[in-house]
Amino acid sequence: MDRVTRRGFLGVLGGVAAGAAAPIRDAWAAGQLAWPGPIGLELYTVRDHFAKDPAGTLKKVAAAGYREVEIGPGTKPGALKQDLQAAGLTAPSGYFNPAKNIDEWKRTVDQAHDYGLQYIVVGDNPVLDAAAWRRRAEFFNRCGEVSQRAGIQFCYHAHFHEFAEIDGTTGYDIMLKDCSPKLLKMEMDIFWVIYAGADPLHYWRLYPGRFPLLHIKDIRKGVKISPQQSPAPDGPNPFAPVGQGRIDWQRIFAHVHEAGAKHIFVEQDKCNLPEYQAIRISYDYLRHLRLG
Repeated sequence: MDRVTRRGFLGVLGGVAAGAAAPIRDAWAAGQLAWPGPIGLELYTVRDHFAKDPAGTLKKVAAAGYREVEIGPGTKPGALKQDLQAAGLTAPSGYFNPAKNIDEWKRTVDQAHDYGLQYIVVGDNPVLDAAAWRRRAEFFNRCGEVSQRAGIQFCYHAHFHEFAEIDGTTGYDIMLKDCSPKLLKMEMDIFWVIYAGADPLHYWRLYPGRFPLLHIKDIRKGVKISPQQSPAPDGPNPFAPVGQGRIDWQRIFAHVHEAGAKHIFVEQDKCNLPEYQAIRISYDYLRHLRLG
């Protein structure tokens, strides 16, 4: 999700979680379903529909097959709880703006606690030097302590600047090395990792179990990748329904247990097709994907 447009979306959404997803069984043997658990949707994908008709949008998301959603703050928890329950959906995680200080973060955690979330996610795609990243990692450890006391897991969602090389390392590596594995975990967006020229499996093998949440979205063939520059806003749409782009999803899901993934959320920042058609294509692909 784009950092700037996501901020606007957060003002529309509210959220509540209604329990954990069913445990994901060890089903990664050849021929097994690639993802045997519930498939979720990041509501940013249908943000315009949701802004006009939250209850109707959630019912259409559920009708496409989804059982979980990722939400953002903005309204009272109860305003969305009834709509989620009516649609048969749960919301295990929510996406928030990063806090500027601990007091602000405590208020954010209080919101997430009121929503009943299991995971609180932030992400902003900053351009920082190594020293600034290390200061940020120290701050994230403190944020993680606050969220742990509230019974919520703190996660970071990277975009692409986090993977740019700085002083022989990257901001992403600094976070993983300097932050406690207990206090900070990651919501990995497969699109942005690959767009930045990195390999998700590299990080899963180095830091197994640190990635409980995944964003599943595809990158169109021929898209130029870069850890330094975002796709041109006036250029071709780089996002594709899952299974219609360049990502080898069998390879990803063959190793997803190494990530420690508990929940996956389809996300498509921009759709060439109508949004409901696009999310159904993505769902159908994932629901039938088997390991070769």
